[in-house]
Formats: sequence, C-alpha cells, structure tokens
Amino acid sequence: MVVRAAVASIVALTVGFPEGAMAQERRRGASVSEREYDGWRQYSVHCARCHGQDVLGNPVAADLLKSTAPGGPMAEEAAFVQVVREGRPDKGMPPLEKSMTSEQMSAVYAYVRGRATGKIPPGRPAPP
Repeated sequence: MVVRAAVASIVALTVGFPEGAMAQERRRGASVSEREYDGWRQYSVHCARCHGQDVLGNPVAADLLKSTAPGGPMAEEAAFVQVVREGRPDKGMPPLEKSMTSEQMSAVYAYVRGRATGKIPPGRPAPP
C-alpha cells in the first residue's frame, strides 16, 4: 500500500510539472553532434580522471561546468583550448598539446560547453 501511494505521488508530480522527471527522461535521449560525441569520448580519456565523470566538479581540479558556462573564464573556445594545449603546470594540469590534436580539444570544448549550458545531460550521450 505504501509503495502504491509513493508511485502515485511520483506520477502525479511528473504529470503536473512539465520540467519534472519525465522531461528530464526525454532529455536523456537528446541527440548530440558528432563533434560533441567525440568530445565526450576525448574528455573521458584525457580529462575525467581529474575533472570528474560527466564534467561534475570535484576538489581536485577546476569545475569546468562553471568555467565554460556563459560569463565564465573559459566560456570562449579559444581560451579553453589554450588552457588545454598549454596546461596549468602551477596548478597540476599538464599541457596536452602532444597527446591531443586541436580538433580533439575543440571537440572536448563542444561537449563541456554543452554540459555547462544544460544542452547535454549527465551520462553517456547517444551516438549521433
């Protein structure tokens, strides 16, 4: 009986609020471009161990969701790519210019920016 009441409450909430769980579930299936998908792959290989899976901030490295959000210090692609290319050795970030191409860095920016603006939800994006 308690489970049935809980399920009924959840259904009532998601039906009553279009931006509730049902809308979030629809967004999970949102398609990404090939560039954003490649960016997710490159991010997973080169960035996630320090910056967090799904670009979720942590105390070890910069919170890229904030950095690349509109108005953030790396909201522009050129600034982001420069930091990836040159690193920030004084803060523990190595330069990635020898392990990533400019196209890969640009793709990572597209993915991270999509996460920062809410276009790309957490989790593995569906391939384009």
